[in-house]
Amino acid sequence: MEGVPTSGISRPLSNILKDLNKKVPETLLRHRTHPDGFSFKYIPWHILNRIMNLHAPEWSGEVRSINYSADGKSVSVVYRVTLYGTDAEIFRESTGSASTSETGYGDPVQKAEAMAFRRACARFGLGLHLYHEEMD
Repeated sequence: MEGVPTSGISRPLSNILKDLNKKVPETLLRHRTHPDGFSFKYIPWHILNRIMNLHAPEWSGEVRSINYSADGKSVSVVYRVTLYGTDAEIFRESTGSASTSETGYGDPVQKAEAMAFRRACARFGLGLHLYHEEMD
């Protein structure tokens, strides 16, 4: 079919990973400042989702566990992202956590899941350049 985009469809993992490791355009980044004054750039989970759909439409993601701390003050989520290529499939997992008393948009589990998803994507190289910029 002519004119149908095929980026990501039936490609080797090396090609998918190469695309995911490209620098994310500044226009897609958001800025956040913690109450202590620490400022950083991040990629919202929904933007990461679109990037994954573009470069690796065969990807899947799942929450592996949700755990509350013994004192109930925080929640942690383990998230797995799996990439499917023509030659193999690989997965990466990561964690995210949030305070149960934190106010703002979204509940604590949503916040922890979004953090874990972003971190799992970074383990494939997606947005990893942002972590290196923080160190500079």
